[in-house]
Amino acid sequence: MQLLRSWRRRFAALAILAAVFWGSGAAAASDSGATPLAASAGAPRTGILYDRVLPLSHLESYDGSAAAPAASRACWSQIVFELTQASIAKPAWPSHQAVLETARGAIARGVVPVAILDFEYERSTNPDGSPSATPTPAVHEAFAAAALAESTHRGAGVTFAFESEWYVTNRSAKPRTLAVDFGDGLGWRTVRWGDRPQVHYDRTGHKVIRLRITDTAGRTLQSTLPFEVLHLETPAPNDTLHIVAGIPYLGTAGQGDAYVYLAPGHAALTNPIVVLEGFDLDNSMFWDELYQMLNEQGLIESLRSQGFDAVVLNFADATDYIQRNAFVASELITQVEAAIAPNADMALVGASMGGLVGRYALAYLEAHGPAPRVRTFVSFDSPQRGANIPLGVQYWVQFFADQSTDAAFLRDRLNTPAARQMLVYHFTTPPSGTAASDPLRTQLLADFAVVGGYPGHPRLVAIANGSGSRAGQGFAPAEQVVRYEYSSFLVHITGNVWAVPNGGSATVFRGIIDYLFPPPESSTTVTVTGTAPYDNAPGGWRSSMADMDATPAPFGDIVALYPNHCFIPTTSALDLNTTDLFYDIAGDAQLLTRTPFQAVYFPAVNQGHVSITPENATWLLQELVPAPTAVADGTGRAPAALVLHPNVPNPFNPSTQIEFELPHAGNVEIAVRDVRGRHVATLLHGWLAAGRHDVRWNGTTESGTHAASGVYVCTLASPDGRVSRRMVLIE
Repeated sequence: MQLLRSWRRRFAALAILAAVFWGSGAAAASDSGATPLAASAGAPRTGILYDRVLPLSHLESYDGSAAAPAASRACWSQIVFELTQASIAKPAWPSHQAVLETARGAIARGVVPVAILDFEYERSTNPDGSPSATPTPAVHEAFAAAALAESTHRGAGVTFAFESEWYVTNRSAKPRTLAVDFGDGLGWRTVRWGDRPQVHYDRTGHKVIRLRITDTAGRTLQSTLPFEVLHLETPAPNDTLHIVAGIPYLGTAGQGDAYVYLAPGHAALTNPIVVLEGFDLDNSMFWDELYQMLNEQGLIESLRSQGFDAVVLNFADATDYIQRNAFVASELITQVEAAIAPNADMALVGASMGGLVGRYALAYLEAHGPAPRVRTFVSFDSPQRGANIPLGVQYWVQFFADQSTDAAFLRDRLNTPAARQMLVYHFTTPPSGTAASDPLRTQLLADFAVVGGYPGHPRLVAIANGSGSRAGQGFAPAEQVVRYEYSSFLVHITGNVWAVPNGGSATVFRGIIDYLFPPPESSTTVTVTGTAPYDNAPGGWRSSMADMDATPAPFGDIVALYPNHCFIPTTSALDLNTTDLFYDIAGDAQLLTRTPFQAVYFPAVNQGHVSITPENATWLLQELVPAPTAVADGTGRAPAALVLHPNVPNPFNPSTQIEFELPHAGNVEIAVRDVRGRHVATLLHGWLAAGRHDVRWNGTTESGTHAASGVYVCTLASPDGRVSRRMVLIE
């Protein structure tokens, strides 16, 4: 708030100076912006003096002309925010947050809301900040429209919505009709308030939507809306279950919607796999988005083809307390159990934060009653030991939050309960020299301890997107990762970010805003000590720095010196009993003794957080689809007594151990083939006694060369039958 007041004091001073030059005694507005400017000849006729805010949106470009640039949702929000801040009196129009909130219900139903802003405003300076030559403020037009859902997964039949409540203006009247060209080849059409036109696109890709209005005064204003068709069709779920938790947390019960997508031939839930969503930053993911994410590599459809029903839980607020959403998940598990046969069970998959939600739900249910009928629990790149957003980036968004709606939104997301529970380091106000997690994380860990930490009944499986071969993110601890520096006669801005150090002391953020009047009145430098090198550690990454770089800055250029940072450390996703973020996971032959999970997967190189790849999809299918322990060979013997255990580690490099059990003595062969069935190596061929045995594969072929990374099939054959398991070799 101190930064915001500093800016407003400056623009209040500008308003006073301008009033002097205009020949009036107009008084400056208060910090709240709610006190009307004293009535005088110098008061802005429009009620908006744009000189009172830092001009980040390039508002002068959005003038309703044919040359105006396309307006994204973020740009639309920033313009409304700036005009609201520049208002002399308390605005009569809704805030950008209010518009987005009222449109959320439409987005949840797959509808694309269109928001419009239409303002007159005044400014006493030129767009570059230099004084205007006119003796009084000049009146300008501001007009822009934006799709509040900027993409669709149902392009063959997408519904747009036009409501008068999403038309934000300071004018006395709104136009009765609009003209819209949806970029579908049909040209312009008339749209009235309340209309829900359906548009049919015949191909995916970026679309250009144009909108124009003509009011009673004869003004014609137009705007361009960017829009993208990601897919033409998304299958609809067979049912949607609204879930209300039976157990409240801190006095409030969580809620969510479970999308039920049955396997072909199933009339009701029969063989379910339940999937819990992760941390949805703005709660904008619904069935369409979740389906497309989960069907990467054809995963959902592959499971359905094998007779599995998908049940995908979308939390009403995925940023809420993890415990509160865990009680939503436990209620869903209970309802699924009641819907399937008494002898049937299910698998549970938690993606990202969903892995924490599912873990707590299962452990709580076991601690307070009979164990739920969950045979397998999969934690998919989940922050079991914490998540990481670079502390310097956190302070960056905090510093610029009073000027930028994007920064304010991200600052507010960092302050949600779930973010505070997961992050290993969390920013503080004022900044602290000692990096630490939020107290909510301490409480979460205590609550896990109360319920036993992990469930004991299901098979526990973990997938990491981070490297198991100690590969970092490409930069060193304490190295600069973002550079933002700009200087002119108008403004000096600095927003530089460094990675946290590996012990010792180092600066992670330096920010300066100096607008018009030196010396700098708004500056922050944050130095921390004693941190672990989370930012550059092996792990599933997020492109936070690249996203900052891609955001157009009104002054200068934000430069990402490195695109990605560690978001979920590999050691966290696998919950390894180590404090070494660069632990040699691939080289540990006793890896499963260091984790509560009974099977783990990790790649050799870092991947995007919760990426589904051909390799981990194959491995996951192996874990989710219960396989028989053997295949009868037609001899009449009982093949179920032949056991081939999962190889350890898996994935592996350079070698893996394979254990197996023989019910009878006899000739045994263990061979390795690739996924096309081609022979790679024979690991064992000879007579063995009954009992437990093991053999190792060092990743070499029959000819002694090193096999390429990929998926291989290990087959055990004996007089008692034949059994196979998949193995993943990584480089």
